[in-house]
Amino acid sequence: MEEKTYSKKNLKFLSLITLIFLFSVILLLYLILLAEFSPLSGSNSYNWINILTFFSLFSSSTFSLVALILYLSLKFVFKKEDSRELKIVCIKWSILFTFGLLLAILLNFFHILSIYWGIGILFVAIIASFII
Repeated sequence: MEEKTYSKKNLKFLSLITLIFLFSVILLLYLILLAEFSPLSGSNSYNWINILTFFSLFSSSTFSLVALILYLSLKFVFKKEDSRELKIVCIKWSILFTFGLLLAILLNFFHILSIYWGIGILFVAIIASFII
């Protein structure tokens, strides 16, 4: 039985992340263009199924895009060695960034915090995590 090389494993990782991103973006664009896909129902109450569908597709597309950008930048710009740890770092940072962005959008949706303040606080927290 042949052992998989690092290039085959990396190709599998990159193709999976790219496929998740493309599927999420295409489905999200299709749903946004539908007239029935609205966060409010006819009686001005929240349509939670549409809201949760949007947040899940948005989070998966954001996660995969950030993981893809981080992986490619660490591999080609910073010349990091391909290893399992590189993928774990990319996944960990993309989870943190996605969670922070979703929290900022959720707080903006319920009019608790402005989207500009939420994203500003997110970037300050990310920069502070590099410094501290």
